[in-house]
Amino acid sequence: MTATSQIDKRNNIRNQISRQQQAGLGGDPYFQASRQSIQTQFRFLLRINGVPFALVKNVIRPSPNFSPAKEFQLLNWKFKNPGGIVSWDNISFTIAEVFDNTLVDSIAGIIMQKYKTLGYDNPNQIDINNLKDMSKSDLMASLGDVIIQVIKPDGDVYEQWSLYGAFVSGIKFNDLNYEGNSVLDTTITLTYDWAALTYIGSNGQTKTY
Repeated sequence: MTATSQIDKRNNIRNQISRQQQAGLGGDPYFQASRQSIQTQFRFLLRINGVPFALVKNVIRPSPNFSPAKEFQLLNWKFKNPGGIVSWDNISFTIAEVFDNTLVDSIAGIIMQKYKTLGYDNPNQIDINNLKDMSKSDLMASLGDVIIQVIKPDGDVYEQWSLYGAFVSGIKFNDLNYEGNSVLDTTITLTYDWAALTYIGSNGQTKTY
């Protein structure tokens, strides 16, 4: 093979690679999307009634958890079968605390109110005409719908998580410190039964898992 033919071969390979890149590896839509529409962590909204989503600093997306596989032995071989039980890990979100001088309340108060409206009273606040028993239905009703949305740069929703059977299962206020000047925040833990994942296309078409 002459030097000229080798150069021509390399040029042909380069041109072929260039055409594939421009077409997205033969027009593969997933490859094109990964190059043009990478999802980023900061484009999200957490929608809970009464909680300003602009103050939410972070949120953990739902994750299914599969029970360990069951192992059995036949002679000198071992085989594994699925555990058969799927549970969903708790999620948590952190929200910055703010207050308004015209209101006797704060973000922390809103969160506490969601927990106490229907489910719990301190011992010195018990109303014998409105006893609360920490029932799941009451806690779910006080929290309301929980939806996590991942948005595109133009603001349209691309990914949406909907939690079912969600209720507050933990509230953690961060520490006070004379040596710090960080914004106070609160971390809330939510327990739920399962979550549905929905993708929304630009044409309004949806696909739910």
